[in-house]
Amino acid sequence: MNFFHLDCLASEVRLHVDLDAALTVIANGCYRWLGSRLRGYEKAAPKQLYRRFVETGGTILIQQDQITITLDRRSHNPIRRAPALDSDPVPIPWLGNRKLVLPYP
Repeated sequence: MNFFHLDCLASEVRLHVDLDAALTVIANGCYRWLGSRLRGYEKAAPKQLYRRFVETGGTILIQQDQITITLDRRSHNPIRRAPALDSDPVPIPWLGNRKLVLPYP
């Protein structure tokens, strides 16, 4: 079964089906990108990537110039740390040019 499946759209109105389809494609692409950055997970399914790396507790601190997301410790932290996604925070325009910071505990 696919993690993202077009038969499981959230919209009940036909007008929103295009948005749901677009978001499904974008989310799938985001998981493909994440998998490509994590060694050994290049061909992992989005559902597996979600369970191991995304579905975890943590804290979010929103400040004037940055957003800091600290994820709880897990056994997969060394794999998540390897691609150095935290090395150079880039300003994100749609977040008011705040930088997204991902420190590791």
